[in-house]
Amino acid sequence: MNHVLAFDVSMGKSYFVLYNPLKKCDLEREVIHSKSEFQALQELIDNITDVYGKQPRIVFEATGSYSKPLERFMRDNGYDYCLLNPLEAKLQSDGLRIHKTDRSDAHQLALTHFAYERRIKEESGDRFRQLNQLSRYYEELDEELSIVRNRLHRALQETFP
Repeated sequence: MNHVLAFDVSMGKSYFVLYNPLKKCDLEREVIHSKSEFQALQELIDNITDVYGKQPRIVFEATGSYSKPLERFMRDNGYDYCLLNPLEAKLQSDGLRIHKTDRSDAHQLALTHFAYERRIKEESGDRFRQLNQLSRYYEELDEELSIVRNRLHRALQETFP
């Protein structure tokens, strides 16, 4: 078994814990989503990889736009990571969670990672990511256009009953 590096992602920062293969916490701290903090995190991951010969298992929840900087950092540096659906993470750690805090969530993610087989996030290409963004943008515009049409229809109905 590898080390497990689990993150609880918040707005602009993450709280992470590092568990060794014996399920003991070796390190825990908060990391701000900035270039200097990500460089320190990269050094930590690279040191663990060099010493033990295996990259630590990295796990965190998909929290919308909050987890995007961390996800991009992992992708840009070529790290394998498990990106969890928040509902899946909640169901897996419901029996273990007493008080919900960033600190306890990170610990629970790490501990449940030892018990569950999780899939490593598969990278989709840049073209797929761009198409996905364009599709979301199109849906937003379509919804907005529908709202404007309904307002116009209501105004016409009130003007010419």
